[in-house]
Amino acid sequence: MSTKSVDRRIESDRVTQAIFEHAARISRESKIEELARLNADFARDLIGADRCSLWLVDKEKNRLWTKVAHGVDPLFIKMDQGLVGACIRDNQVLIVKDATSDNRHLSNLSSAGGYQVRQVLCVPLVCEGKVIGALQLLNKPGGFTEDDAKVLGLLAHFAASAIESERLRQVTEAAHLMQHELILAQEVQSSLLPRGLPPIVRGLECAGYCRPAQSIGGDYYDLLPLADGRFAMTLGDVSGKGIPAAVMMASIQTLLRSLLRRGNTNVGHIFNDLNRTLCECSTPERYSTLFCAIVSADRSGICYVNAGHVWPFLVRADGTVERLEGSELPVAFLPALDYQQLWFPLKAGDTLVIVSDGLTEATNPTGDLWQDAGVENALAEFGLAPLAELPGLLTAAADRFADGAEQHDDMTVAAMRIV
Repeated sequence: MSTKSVDRRIESDRVTQAIFEHAARISRESKIEELARLNADFARDLIGADRCSLWLVDKEKNRLWTKVAHGVDPLFIKMDQGLVGACIRDNQVLIVKDATSDNRHLSNLSSAGGYQVRQVLCVPLVCEGKVIGALQLLNKPGGFTEDDAKVLGLLAHFAASAIESERLRQVTEAAHLMQHELILAQEVQSSLLPRGLPPIVRGLECAGYCRPAQSIGGDYYDLLPLADGRFAMTLGDVSGKGIPAAVMMASIQTLLRSLLRRGNTNVGHIFNDLNRTLCECSTPERYSTLFCAIVSADRSGICYVNAGHVWPFLVRADGTVERLEGSELPVAFLPALDYQQLWFPLKAGDTLVIVSDGLTEATNPTGDLWQDAGVENALAEFGLAPLAELPGLLTAAADRFADGAEQHDDMTVAAMRIV
């Protein structure tokens, strides 16, 4: 074996040993930015290049980015731009001996501070058949060779595996954390719904049910006896879903309960205070439809405000179904609103039913909506059933109409009957 062959074998063994030692080192790193820096530094020193950058794919923003680019600040380019974009797009090694004559070269990125790029070696980072980025080396005395590309390819294999493994670990960890937060938020939300309320509250029978479309919904209802013998029933629907909607729901429920317990007999004034406070502390895209009725102490009628909610249904003692008309803008929508309460008389045997639009907008497989008429027809059929069964009967009727189609919105029913 010639001396040249021996020297090449020794160099190959040295490089291989160095890469394996580097692989062991990066396997202990838990930050993607630090992994990128370690690999860029090692690649530059191993090949004898002047600079190195490690680029990663950002599919959500359709771009490539590098937080490690020797000699410049973090960079962001479109997915297919530059030599590195071509390398990633085609999943091919690029060896460019004269970057100035290659129209793919982005000279404006590399010439910052007067730096001139002459030679480029670009190797894709591939993990399990997916290109996740690239290593790009700049300027080596004498230019880059095929041997350099092979060495960098071996390093790129370890770098890609380490970065992708850490990314997946972080995604899994974030998912577990989010799941934990969702469970906590669901428990908080569930605790805000009425529990243990007696089935009869002096002249009233009441019931409620809420089934979120997701683990955390934006619907809520409340059944609240007041100190002077009156009784408040509320149902609201916050825009959106998930944790933000649940947080706003909790804020509305807490604030409204406080306002109702202060003894103000005008629901319109209560809504004015509620709306102003919510507008001060919520964002424009967060608002809530809201219906609230206060039953008089003698149970002869209700005063109510409907802030953009589905018109309630009134099932008379003879089974006929009516609607409580009147609607204003949702709360937290505009600050300068003046809500006006309405009055409606009630008699023994009358049943007031409030639903969320999750029922009226229940959709079957052909895209038809159940609509208000569907709720009204169902109440005409079983509106005089025992009140404790009524919310379940209504949601079951909506489910039959949906015929297995996915539930896209929360379904909530609150009802009370004069006895």
